[in-house]
Amino acid sequence: MVSGDLYETMVVTEIFKWIKTVQRDSELFFYRTRSGMEIDLLLKTEAGIIGIEIKGRESISVSACRALKAIADALGKEWLGGLVVYRGNKIMQLAEPEIWAVPSKRLFT
Repeated sequence: MVSGDLYETMVVTEIFKWIKTVQRDSELFFYRTRSGMEIDLLLKTEAGIIGIEIKGRESISVSACRALKAIADALGKEWLGGLVVYRGNKIMQLAEPEIWAVPSKRLFT
């Protein structure tokens, strides 16, 4: 089994490669507040911002998107949506506004 850190690195690398391959005008950021809230990736595009949280688990719960919801509220209209990328099999909506759990194998194949 792959460790959580290694899985997170793989997902970030694949997203970075995809952005470079399709030559999108976008930037990737890691986000962390002084209080310790963090989001693994913020993808900033001309249209707005997408939040991405990466979990090395095979199952996911609504609590996995707590930080994404907080950032979505803070960004308002700049927020395009959020993804929780995980090792499971099911695509499902976790929360509003537009936060979805998506298996990494569905993103990269």
